[in-house]
Amino acid sequence: MDIPAFVPVTIYAIFVLAFIALYAWLHLDDSAGRKPFALLAVLVAFQLTTDLVSRLYVYSGVPIWLVVLCTYINFLVLPFIGVSWYRFVRKVLAREEGSSLRKLDYVVYAIAAVGVVVLFANPFAHCVFAFDATGTYSRSYLYFVPALSAGLCMVVSQVLLVHRSRALGQRALLVMHLFPVAPIIGAVAATLVYGLPWLPLGISLSMLMLFASTFASGMNTDFLTSVLNRRRIEELLEERIEDARGGKPFAGLMVDIDNFKRINDTMGHHVGDIALADAARLLKESLRGVDVVGRFGGDEFFALIDVASEEELETVISRIRDGEVRISGERKAVPLRLSKGYALFDPDRFANAKEFEVYLDGLMYADKETHRLNEVKGQS
Repeated sequence: MDIPAFVPVTIYAIFVLAFIALYAWLHLDDSAGRKPFALLAVLVAFQLTTDLVSRLYVYSGVPIWLVVLCTYINFLVLPFIGVSWYRFVRKVLAREEGSSLRKLDYVVYAIAAVGVVVLFANPFAHCVFAFDATGTYSRSYLYFVPALSAGLCMVVSQVLLVHRSRALGQRALLVMHLFPVAPIIGAVAATLVYGLPWLPLGISLSMLMLFASTFASGMNTDFLTSVLNRRRIEELLEERIEDARGGKPFAGLMVDIDNFKRINDTMGHHVGDIALADAARLLKESLRGVDVVGRFGGDEFFALIDVASEEELETVISRIRDGEVRISGERKAVPLRLSKGYALFDPDRFANAKEFEVYLDGLMYADKETHRLNEVKGQS
C-alpha cells in the first residue's frame, strides 16, 4: 500500500506540536502566555490528528463512523484554534482583565460560534460536507465557514496587535504579525488544491516559527517589557545571595508604578502597557551592563545592582529619579512616577531571598505612602 506524502509530514508536525506544547507548559513564563500558547499547540495537533484519520476513507477496512466523526471534529476544532490565538494575544498584551476588551471578546466568540453552529447544522442540511453510501467524502457549499471563522478571529487578533503595537518590541510585533500568513496561504491552497491538509500544516508552520524566534530565545524574558521575567530574576537573586555570603556585595531594588490602576481605568490598558514599557526602559537605561532588571509581576520590577556601598547605590537611584522627571516631561498626560524600595543585601540580616524581598517590598510601599501624602498636601 502506497502511503501518501502528506502522511509522514502530518505525523512529524503532530510530534513537533506535542513537543512545543510540553516545552511551553514546563518552561515558559506566564507573562509569555504559557497556558493559551500550550493549548493552541494541543488544539492544532489534535486537528492534524483528526484530519489525518478523516482522510483514511480511501482505504478499505476503516470504519466509516470513525472517518465521519474525525471529519466533524476536524472542522469543529478550527474555530477554537482562532479563539485560542486571540486568547494568547490578549494574554500577552492585556493581562489585566477589564471591560475595555470584553466587547472584543464577545465579537471573537460570536465569530467562532458561527462556525460551530454551521457544523451542528451539517447532519441535517449537509451544508459543510457529506459522505455518500460508498463512504466517499465531498464538500458542500458552506465548507469554508469553519475555517473562515478561525481566520476572522485571527484578523481581530491582528487588529488588537496594531492597537497595542507601541507597547511591544519591534521583533516580537513582527513575528506575531506574520503568524497568520502561513495559515492564510494554506486556506487559499486548500480551496484550490483539494486533498492535502494545507490549513493545519500552515498553522503548524507558524507556531514553529513563533516558538523558535520568540519563545525559545526568550523563555527568560517578559514578553511585553523585554526585561527578565520573575522566574529568571529570582534565580539570579539566589545566585547573588550566595556570592554575597562569599564576600561579593550587591543591592536589590524593588519598583512599582504609582497610580497604575488609575492609568488603566481612566486612560485604557494600552496606555498602561506604554507606562510599563517606559518604566522598563528607564530602569535599563539607568542601570549598567553588570546590573539586571526583571518584571516581578503586574506593575512591579526588581533589579539586582552591583554596588558595594550606599553612596554607589544612591547614585544609581538618582539616575532613575532623573529619568522619571524626563519621561514625565515628555508625556505630561501620563506622568511616570515610581515608588522604590532599595538596600544593600546584608548576609547577617537576611536568611534567604524571601526575607530580602519582603524587606524591599516594605520600603517600596513606605515610599508609595510618602508620595500619596505629598499628593494630598499638594491638593489641600
